[in-house]
Amino acid sequence: MACVSKYLNNKPYVSKKTKKKIQKAIEELNYRPSAIARSLVSKKTKNIGVIVLDITNPYQTEIIKGIEEYKTMHNLDYNILLIDMSTKEGLGDKYFDVLLENRVAGIATTSDKISPKYVKFLTKINVPTIFIGRLVDVPDIEINYVTLDNKKGAKDMTNYLLEMGHRKIFYFTGPLDTNVTTERLKGYEEAISEFEGEKIKPWISDSGDFTCEAGYKTAEKVFSFNERPSAIFCANDYSAFGVIDYCYKHNIKIPEDISIAGFDDVAFSSLGFISLTTVRQPIKKIGIISAESLFKKIKDNTIEPIQIVVEPEIVIRRSTGAVK
Repeated sequence: MACVSKYLNNKPYVSKKTKKKIQKAIEELNYRPSAIARSLVSKKTKNIGVIVLDITNPYQTEIIKGIEEYKTMHNLDYNILLIDMSTKEGLGDKYFDVLLENRVAGIATTSDKISPKYVKFLTKINVPTIFIGRLVDVPDIEINYVTLDNKKGAKDMTNYLLEMGHRKIFYFTGPLDTNVTTERLKGYEEAISEFEGEKIKPWISDSGDFTCEAGYKTAEKVFSFNERPSAIFCANDYSAFGVIDYCYKHNIKIPEDISIAGFDDVAFSSLGFISLTTVRQPIKKIGIISAESLFKKIKDNTIEPIQIVVEPEIVIRRSTGAVK
């Protein structure tokens, strides 16, 4: 039995004659080594954990596609253990526990719902973890991350709207409890404050979350004001879809009466009846880069922290136009 174990695990000191006998028995019995059994010895599996905020959100699914694509391109024999946080409340520490119980080789997460204490724990037990998009601030810990330059994206879009003659640009923030939304708000505010010429007032509304419903309700509130904006810039595309829906239902012409811009460039944004001007982040590419970074850390977790910031791009479509 000891010889069989050595052979299966590529250990030395097994004679050629014995190797042939073992291999013949394996073929006759159609034996397959147990990944779980091996993990009990090696304390590692060919599994990686992926935690997403909401599997129904196109951003999250594109990230997963990117990770899968990288695995396929490089013939990496790893399984993905996926956890969807959309129906789960509170911090995600216990869901990271589930992945650790399954002895994952590393974790990629689009969720920032993790305590600083747990991030330190992951570092201590040497489990490579990549944060995608949303980041966590942990004192004395340099986390691994792949994210977009959100501030630049929002600033560039606001500057584009200013160049088109808009001076009353209402910004819908989304939930202000993540680095993503706070950085996008900073970009909008910076563009407004740095505009040369007339002084422009920042118009800001907390739209609550990143859903179509939130965008619709915020638009309903904004259009009830006596003074209306000439442009609305939403912190994500889904909120912008809600604004577009409100405008269509209330005979507000886009872009003649109002210009609308979003952020992310999800798949639906380019559809003809939406044609949303937006800030593009190469979502699948971010997933691919995140996977590459994770597998680098799995191979050698002693290398320097991986911290990558991806450049955004402004995509102009029919939902915006010059002020008339």
